[in-house]
Amino acid sequence: MKKYCYFNGKIVALNKVDINPYDIGLLRGYGVFDVMCTENEKPFLLDLHWKRLQNSARELNLKIPIAKNEYKNILQKIIKLNRFSKSTIRTILTGGPSDNGFNHIRGNETFLILVEKFMALPKEVYSKGAKAITLKYNRQFPLVKTTNYITAIKHQKIKEKNKAIEIIYFQNGNFLEASTSNLFIVKNNQIITPKKNILSGITRNLVIKLAKQKRINVEEQEIPEKNFFTASEIFLTATNKGIVPIIKVDDREIGDGRVGKITKTLINAFNDFSNKYH
Repeated sequence: MKKYCYFNGKIVALNKVDINPYDIGLLRGYGVFDVMCTENEKPFLLDLHWKRLQNSARELNLKIPIAKNEYKNILQKIIKLNRFSKSTIRTILTGGPSDNGFNHIRGNETFLILVEKFMALPKEVYSKGAKAITLKYNRQFPLVKTTNYITAIKHQKIKEKNKAIEIIYFQNGNFLEASTSNLFIVKNNQIITPKKNILSGITRNLVIKLAKQKRINVEEQEIPEKNFFTASEIFLTATNKGIVPIIKVDDREIGDGRVGKITKTLINAFNDFSNKYH
């Protein structure tokens, strides 16, 4: 089936995309991106994703070449053209072609929107839980969703060898986030999630709201190692994963090794919210 995307002002077939070899997104990794999914054929939480893309672009002095309303219209068109039952939308903005590999001309950015078939995790991940591994690392610009995922990609083979679903980062004795997810723990029937030195995820923020609606206390604070490994529950959140229960980290079992009560409550609340989204 022919795939379509948006590239520098036009909706084109994916095989017609022609990236300039001197683009500093390619030469230097200078760019930002955002990922969202569709629910009921509509971009899920689009306004929040757009705002985050704007914030990331601003931090790197990049200019998004279109306004939000035009962005919405383009998404509707390429979602319809690609005809997936559920889609993943990837929006990429780079510094564009550079004459010396360092300078970028504001207003000459490369802008690309890809629509892909949504690839769901196996159902048993949510019902039985998954494993994660840990890595000492924190991202250089955690507040910006940059295209730099070198550390995560470098460690993919280690993750796969350990049959883990994610890599959870820690630094200076505190656990922060995962390679493509936000981190939550449950301790003494209270949810704890880091607030500093992380990318504040869209799904993360929604889950915090859903938890408060369920009258579950949420604290945004540091997670030291002693609290992390003694948590009764751990779960991760991400746009393309929803809420993922973690029952094992490295070789250590979390809680009783089963998906916890609070995690189950939030998975049900998140699924209910998503199914009703319009």
